[in-house]
Amino acid sequence: MDLGVIEVVVSRKKDTLMSFLKILLVMLAVCFILIAMLFIGAGSFIIGLLALAIGIGAAVGGYFAGLNVQIDYEYSLVDRELRVARINNKEKRKFMGSYDLDKMEILAPEKSYQLGSYKNLKAEKEFDYSDKEESGRYILWLEDKSKFILTLRGEEAQTMLAEIRRFAPRKVVLE
Repeated sequence: MDLGVIEVVVSRKKDTLMSFLKILLVMLAVCFILIAMLFIGAGSFIIGLLALAIGIGAAVGGYFAGLNVQIDYEYSLVDRELRVARINNKEKRKFMGSYDLDKMEILAPEKSYQLGSYKNLKAEKEFDYSDKEESGRYILWLEDKSKFILTLRGEEAQTMLAEIRRFAPRKVVLE
């Protein structure tokens, strides 16, 4: 049975700190741009240009803080390969990586006893593509000592787990 591409989208909660930072930086940008217009109109070009530069910098900072308010991760299973993309604010997509599941050592729930031998193993690379919640978190170890934290909940995730288990039955733990 060939399923083609299986996709799972995991949404993180909105980051309140980034929301606050975005609002604060936009308010600072507006204030400094108004101050710049006042000083430039009054003849103090140096202070006005300095306030304008600070206002533009705050506006740019507010834009980048706004990109990190809502983060989603998309996992795609294509031909024994797990592809991960990060989606910022449901608009901008960034490809995070492609990982060959033929090099998988284990895929198990975070609380599984079968991960006991990996507890003391130091990961050379650790990637957290989860939604930061406790339920549905899985740990994926690859042969190159890379550790991945994924969130696999829902019907599509169960389909993805079943497909991975179909080609690597001894390496996938579903308990």
